Amino acid sequence: MAAALAPGVSRKLKKVLETRTDSPDLLASLGALSTFYVQNTPQARRNLKSSIEQRALAINRHFLDASLPAHKALDRVEGEVHALNDSWKKIEEALNSCSASTGDIISTTERMQQELEVITQRQEIVSCFLRDYQLSNEEINALREEDIDEKFFKALLHVQEIHSNCKVLLRTHHQRAGLELMDMMSVYQEGAYERLCRWVQAECKKLGDTDNPEVSELLKKAVRCLKERPVLFKYCAEEVANMRHHALFRRFISALTRGGPGGLPRPIEVHAHDPLRYVGEMLGWLHQALASERELIVVLLDPDAMTDSGPASRRQSGRDGDSSRGESDVTFVLDRIFEGACRPFKVRVEQVLQSQPSLIVSFKLSNTLEFYGYTIAELLGEDTALCNTIWSLRDAAQQTFFSILKSRGEKLLRYPPLVAVDLSPPPAVREGISLLLALIDTYNSMMVPASGKRPNFDPVISALLDPIIQVSFLCQLSGVPYKLPL
Repeated sequence: MAAALAPGVSRKLKKVLETRTDSPDLLASLGALSTFYVQNTPQARRNLKSSIEQRALAINRHFLDASLPAHKALDRVEGEVHALNDSWKKIEEALNSCSASTGDIISTTERMQQELEVITQRQEIVSCFLRDYQLSNEEINALREEDIDEKFFKALLHVQEIHSNCKVLLRTHHQRAGLELMDMMSVYQEGAYERLCRWVQAECKKLGDTDNPEVSELLKKAVRCLKERPVLFKYCAEEVANMRHHALFRRFISALTRGGPGGLPRPIEVHAHDPLRYVGEMLGWLHQALASERELIVVLLDPDAMTDSGPASRRQSGRDGDSSRGESDVTFVLDRIFEGACRPFKVRVEQVLQSQPSLIVSFKLSNTLEFYGYTIAELLGEDTALCNTIWSLRDAAQQTFFSILKSRGEKLLRYPPLVAVDLSPPPAVREGISLLLALIDTYNSMMVPASGKRPNFDPVISALLDPIIQVSFLCQLSGVPYKLPL
C-alpha cells in the first residue's frame, strides 16, 4: 500500500478480520438483526447504528412498561415492611416497658421456684420417712379389722421393717422419735400377733373335722409368722395336737370296731382270734396313721423343712438350731396326737398276752413289737408315749415268752424224762430241739428295722437248751446213760 492506514482504521480492520464469523454470539446477533434489518441499502447501512439504538430503546421501553406493575407491587411491599417495622418497634417498646414493670414479678417467681424445689425435697424426705416409719390407713385396717389375707401379712412385715428401722434412729440424735415409734409399732405388732394366733387356732379347730385335711397356703404362712412368738406358737401347736388327738382316737376306735366305709376294710377286732394278725394290723394302722399325721404336722408347723423320714435325718441347711426346734415342735405335737391311742392299743395287746399264746406266737409278737418300736421311733422319736407303750409291750411279750420257756424248763427238770432202752431222745428233748429250730427260722425271717438292729438271740438259746443240758448232766451223775441228739 502506498501509504499506511490510519491507526484507528487499522485497528478496526484488524478487529474485523480477526472476528470469527461462526461464533454462537455473532450468529445470534445476526439472527436478531435480521428481524428488523430487512433492506440492505446504503441508507440503511448508514443508519444501522441508529436503528440498533432505536431498537434497544424500544425494548427498554417495553421492559419498563412490563415491569411497572411489579414496581408498584414492590412499592406496596416496601410500605408494608415499613409498617411492620413500625409495629415491631412499638412491640419492642411495649416489651421493654413490661420487662421493666415485671422485673419484681420475675425475681419473685425465681425465688418462689427455689422455695418450691426446697419444699419438694422436703416432701420427698417426709414421704420417705412416712414410708419407712409410718403405717398407712389401709395397713392399719388390715392389721386390726379386715379378714386375715395377704394384705395382713404385708402390713405385718412392714411393721417389722419399721421396728428395725427405729433402731437406726436410736443411734442418731432422734432417739426420742425412735423410742416413740418403736412403742407404737410394738403395740401394732403384739395386737396383730394375738389376732393372728386366734385366727390360727380357729383354723386349726377345723383340722379335726376331717381325716385328711388340706392345709392352705395362708395357714402355713400364718404359722410361719407365729414362730416369731414362741408362746403363741405353742398355743397353736397345742390346739392342733388336741384336735388331731381326738380325731385320731375316734379313727382308731372306728378301725378297731367298725372298720372302713361300707365295712371295708373289716374291723381289726375281727382278727382277735389270731394274735399275730391282730397285733400286726393294729401296729400297721398306727404306723400308717403316723406317716400321714407327720406329713400333715410338718407341712403345717415346719413347712420349710425337708420332708424326710424322721429325727435321724436333720436338715443340713445352715440353720441347725431352727431345724432342731422345728423337729422338737413336730415331735411334741405327734406325741400328743398318738397319746390317746396308746391305752386302747395297750389294753388289747395285754389281753392277747394274757390269753397264754404259744411259745412261737409269743416270740413273733415280741419281734413284731420290737420292729415297729424301732420303725415308729424313727418317725416319732424315742421318748414318746407311743414308743414307750410299744417298748413296754415288747418287754411284756418277751416276759411272756421267757415265762413259757422257764415253765417248760422247770417242768423238764422237775419231771425228767425216762431214757429209752435204745437210748433214743425222749419226746420232751425232741420237742425242745424242734422248738429251737422253729425259733431259729423265725429269728432269721423276722422283719429288720431300717436301723438294722436285731434282738440278741443268745438268751433264747440259753433258756431253751440249759434245762436239756442240766437234765443230761443229772442223768450222767445218776449213772443212767443218756444220749443227746446231735
